[in-house]
Amino acid sequence: MTSPIRPTSPADQAWTDLAARLTPAASLDRVDTVTARAVTTITVLGVLLTGLGALAAGQFAHSTAARALAAATIITAALAVACALTAQVLTITRRLNPANLIEVQAWYQRQFTTRARATQAATILLILAALLAGATAATAVLTTPADKSTAASRTPTAAPGTPANAPDTRHPAASRTP
Repeated sequence: MTSPIRPTSPADQAWTDLAARLTPAASLDRVDTVTARAVTTITVLGVLLTGLGALAAGQFAHSTAARALAAATIITAALAVACALTAQVLTITRRLNPANLIEVQAWYQRQFTTRARATQAATILLILAALLAGATAATAVLTTPADKSTAASRTPTAAPGTPANAPDTRHPAASRTP
């Protein structure tokens, strides 16, 4: 009989404890947690699309780029939700023999592979949608023209048919020179 080379260290025990958590059921639980987070996090995109509340929906109409980015955000977010929901599809396997460990192992591997890939895709699409939403809001803020009513009141214009150098009679204060 051989004795161990050294006693088990606390670090070795910590790694052993972590390895015990890597069961198929625990892995599927982690996949479920991530997909649930992806579905609930999708509401963040609405907040990002409005520039953290700085924009109204109508402001996207002023910019073709902002409209295109908003459309891309919506499509990407919808795909993220679809992937997350796909990973959550309940599977019922009637012919699985729980006493046959080879079948059980194959079932868990199929479940993990299918659901993990859909969850990964959902997460990546969610990140992309968040980036697109931020770009949409920034584009809308940077390309939205100033309010025309305030611009008109700040810039006096001559009445139609008035010579260009004629004094402005509508605003007497504007025609005075200092």
